Amino acid sequence: MKNIFIFLILISVHSIIGQDCEFVTTESGLKYFITQRGDGVKIDSGSVVIQHYILWLSNGERLESSRDLNEPFGAVFPSEGIIKGTNEAISLMNVGDRGIFLMPYYLAYGEEGDSEIPPKETLTFDIEILEVVEKSLEKELNKILTHNYDLDSLLKVEQTINKFHELKDGGFQDIWIDQYALNTIGYLLLRDGYLEEAVEIFELNVKEYPDSSNPYDSLGEAYMKSGKIELAIINYRKSLELNPKNSNAVKMLENLERQ
Repeated sequence: MKNIFIFLILISVHSIIGQDCEFVTTESGLKYFITQRGDGVKIDSGSVVIQHYILWLSNGERLESSRDLNEPFGAVFPSEGIIKGTNEAISLMNVGDRGIFLMPYYLAYGEEGDSEIPPKETLTFDIEILEVVEKSLEKELNKILTHNYDLDSLLKVEQTINKFHELKDGGFQDIWIDQYALNTIGYLLLRDGYLEEAVEIFELNVKEYPDSSNPYDSLGEAYMKSGKIELAIINYRKSLELNPKNSNAVKMLENLERQ
């Protein structure tokens, strides 16, 4: 199935750009093909990269798309908040570039996968770099969250939430903001075992974006991992209500409602 899907991607790219498609393979095993060359700058470390992306599983399932939501995604480059393969993909691009990237599992979600990613799953991304900016909400909050972390090994969750409200009260001046900023913070906490704190961050994101499906999906996952099954079901249902195409919410609800 994977090879068939890759073939279909090549056919699709060829039809769009009208040239032969040959993937380049990097030393890490990342395969990529640039479908559009922009005239923008190279991306420097520490920049906030604003991008559109589409994500497919190896069976051809279209899992996520910022284009479908018309909501570009902003992330610091490089970042621990995104997978290794995405960091490497961005390092190969300039502003205005767009490309197809095939990421083996060890550059993605590893041997165990994630709630919506199967174990040892190869992912395919369509990434377009729209612009780079100096500051983002995620970047500013991360400064607080990880302050002196090398010394005390403590993540400053309360201070991070206070900083969020301070920036919001100031109108987020000259800062890129989107719903993914708090989401990224929440998943960092979730991966490090800060379950209650992750729930608190995801709850804040739901309050900020009550009409968006993704924050409810993330909060549902945090509740699920915290053992709060009823609350997880409520939030997955809300996510699905807002986005009936959310296949992850469908899968999670099927699993949770059997428990």
